[in-house]
Amino acid sequence: MNAPHRCFVVVPTTAPELYSQLVTAFADDPQVFVLRDRRGGRPALDSVGVFAVGGGEMDAALRHSVEEKLRRLGVARGSTADP
Repeated sequence: MNAPHRCFVVVPTTAPELYSQLVTAFADDPQVFVLRDRRGGRPALDSVGVFAVGGGEMDAALRHSVEEKLRRLGVARGSTADP
């Protein structure tokens, strides 16, 4: 049996309001985990990223659902702008 498809939505530490908004927006979706990028320095994210849990390719339907919700909230991938 395959594990359920899941993803991380990673928010830069420089966008705490956006983090709170996305936690609320995805609270009812057990497949989506909203996290803060806690890394410092060069590898740290400067925009919202969506990643498959465990790496590899994300389920297309899940990716579409997550990206559609981000668009409705005014947060496109690669953006830290507050809606």
